[in-house]
This record gives sequence, C-alpha cells and structure tokens, in this order.
Amino acid sequence: KDPKNRLVARGPRFRVEGEIVRDIALAASGLLNPEIGGKSVFPPQPEGASKLGQIQREWVEATDNERFRRGMYTYFWRASPHPGLMVFDAPDSTNACTRRPRSNTPLQALTLLNDKAYYEFAQGMAKRVLHDGGASNADRLDYAFELCVARPPDSEERSELSGFLTQQLDELQTNADAAKQIAETPELAAWTALSRVLLNLDEFITRE
Repeated sequence: KDPKNRLVARGPRFRVEGEIVRDIALAASGLLNPEIGGKSVFPPQPEGASKLGQIQREWVEATDNERFRRGMYTYFWRASPHPGLMVFDAPDSTNACTRRPRSNTPLQALTLLNDKAYYEFAQGMAKRVLHDGGASNADRLDYAFELCVARPPDSEERSELSGFLTQQLDELQTNADAAKQIAETPELAAWTALSRVLLNLDEFITRE
C-alpha cells in the first residue's frame, strides 16, 4: 500500500529525543504552553543540580506558565546542563553534534518516575482525565492510556491498570494523610499514581 514509504508507514523503533520526552509528557498532561519564540525559560530541575559544575549559579525556577514551555526553550548552561535533558542524551553544547546517541538506562526510567517535573505532569494529567475522560473509571482509564500511547489498552493492560487503580483508591481512601501529600482528594491522588505509571511506559517515549 505504501511501497516507497511516502506516508512514513514504517521505520525503525527508537526512543524520542530528550526535549521531546518532556514535550510529550507536557502534552499528555494538558499543561503544555504552545507559545513560539521568546526568551529561554527555567523549568524545574533537581535541587542543587546547577551547583554541581565548576561555575555555580542559582537556577531560579519559573513559577508561572513559562515552566511548561517546550523543552527546546530550556536555558542551557554548559557548565551544568539541565539533567532532565542530559539523561536522555541531549547534546552538551560544548561540541558540534551531528548525530545524537540513543541509550536505554535505568536512570531514564527513574527520571520519569521520580523527577519533580514529571510528578507535576502526572498531577496535571490526573486532573485532565477526571475532567475530560468520562463518567466511569473504565472510560477514564481508556482515555488516559490513549493520551500516552495513542491507542486503546488491550484486555490484559486494562485489567492490570484497573486493578492498580482500585488498589490505589482503596489505600488512599483509608489513609487521608497519604492522599493529601499527593493531591487534594483520594480520587485525584489515585489517578496521579496511575498517571505516573503511564508516563513511565517504555512505549510512551518510544516512536513505534
């Protein structure tokens, strides 16, 4: 049907670039600021990361909608590049880069799971799912899954995720203090936990 691949119907499977990893998480969460152009921005990064290089500087984290701009606008200090970009093989800007390497390391999964920026994205995604995903948890689960991987879950995936959501709801409804550390309500906290799982899927950051 597409012998010359003019429709890009096929190609190799690869992890997307470091800037795009952040962008697709922002897009799934509904927090992405689509503004084009302008000055560089200072999105969240691990505390103290900007002081690890030879030249120590203060990273003044953006507190408004600027923190949700695309990754290409992230301010870049050569002495201490943003770790959220470097862990996904972004160029360090000290040399010309004609081809980016692509690695697959445990640190990348840990970044998606524990970095405070992705935690914030998960909270945003949970709010989006509860607002736009439908009235039932089944509809919301399908909606959340499609936001992340652009396809509906199969029966096994749906069963696993539904079981996880039920477990989180049960635990957080009986432990209000734990729920409040995550979100305003136990339901929102449970969906935040599920969103963190979906944002950490290999398929989420992989171009199929």
